[in-house]
Amino acid sequence: MSWTCSCVLVLIFVLPFLPFLASPASPIKNLPGYDGVLPFNLQAGYIGVGEGEEVQIFHLFVESQRNPNIDPLLLWFVGGPGCSALSAFFFENGPLRMDRNYGGDIPKLELNPYGWTQRLNMIYVDMPVGTGFSYSKTQQGYYSNDTQWVEHAYSFLQKWFIDHPKFGSNPLYIGGGSYSGLVTGPLVQKVYEGYMARHKPLLNIKGYVIASPSVDTYHDNNMKVLYAYQMSLIPEYLYESMKENCDGNFVNIDPENTKCVSDFEAYSEIIRYINSQQILEPFCVTTPALKQGIIQLVQDGPELCRSYYHILVNTWANDENVRKALHIREGTKEEFFRCNKTLAYTTDKLNVVEYYRNLTNANLQALVYTSDLDMAIPHLSTQHWIKSLNMSLHEKWRAWFVDGQVAGFTQIYKMKEDHYLTYVSVKGAGHVAQTFKPKEAYHMIDRWFSFSLI
Repeated sequence: MSWTCSCVLVLIFVLPFLPFLASPASPIKNLPGYDGVLPFNLQAGYIGVGEGEEVQIFHLFVESQRNPNIDPLLLWFVGGPGCSALSAFFFENGPLRMDRNYGGDIPKLELNPYGWTQRLNMIYVDMPVGTGFSYSKTQQGYYSNDTQWVEHAYSFLQKWFIDHPKFGSNPLYIGGGSYSGLVTGPLVQKVYEGYMARHKPLLNIKGYVIASPSVDTYHDNNMKVLYAYQMSLIPEYLYESMKENCDGNFVNIDPENTKCVSDFEAYSEIIRYINSQQILEPFCVTTPALKQGIIQLVQDGPELCRSYYHILVNTWANDENVRKALHIREGTKEEFFRCNKTLAYTTDKLNVVEYYRNLTNANLQALVYTSDLDMAIPHLSTQHWIKSLNMSLHEKWRAWFVDGQVAGFTQIYKMKEDHYLTYVSVKGAGHVAQTFKPKEAYHMIDRWFSFSLI
């Protein structure tokens, strides 16, 4: 899920007398809902960041199931802002997924055959503060923005590597989907500058991976109109009228421009019931009244709304036994939400193209992938900012395949020396690709990290 507005502030009850002692991540052998011992090494815990470590970042670490001593390490952000690491852990690229055939007291867990941890060490983080199980010791600590996210993430990485020195030489990659594109570029630049200055601990940064990323919020929103036209959601006459009357600007509309306002209202009414996350899937609204019946609904079949299915993680994470298994500190979070939409958060980086342009001069590899059925952040916007980087073309547009079928298209750009930016579209996927096309996304990531052609 992605929203790029500044969210409203809600009061959060803070317990001042909790024992806020530093605690390294603790190993987890079993999880409620999964039968038997976990067949992978999992840790969960908190790392304190900010002044006086007032912000406590909850995270999950999964060792690679292949060769953790040498496999790359990928720090993965979830979008929102405010969507939890557990969302990626269960619904994107983590080692487990939730069984739709829900029954009993708690959702059942099963192995994800396309989990990226089969070949990567992965850190999933609840960022920014207030997301998932992350919390602040003080009320003031809950005020956050993009700049602070970057600072907290950098501090988090430094402390994580101090706690995990054996992974210090593993290649480090940073990535995430959707809104987190606005912080990934600035963070990668900060980590790379620290690497070049030989700051300790040395973060062995080698590249970044971003999925349907928000990078230029103006174009992300403006190009939805062109996308809707190209996907036959709106008629040609309306698109041409909007272009003329709005002068190509569909974001900052002048209220005095009545023709543009009228066209935009017509456009908005037409797409009103389109699922922007995946335009071919049902449009769904999840309300508190619906939630009581979700547990039965999730068994109804694949045509069911994903938003209903996602509610299962809230049921799971709010179970007392689950919280004990994850080593959640008592009294820090009354209720878990997969996506917390009431953060005291401000978007202060509306356009970070310059950061990604700077990174074309670094010794880094880059993977940027999008989905062709995603209208939340259209692939057209991603292609626009990539083109603006003025890189030379290394390999022209072509199809890539999984099981002998076209899985999407790719184009590769040369950055510096033997470093490249690989652009990939995933055919038939929504926002974000690994949620909708897990098999194809797994093959894509496996090939890219193997330095073979996607």
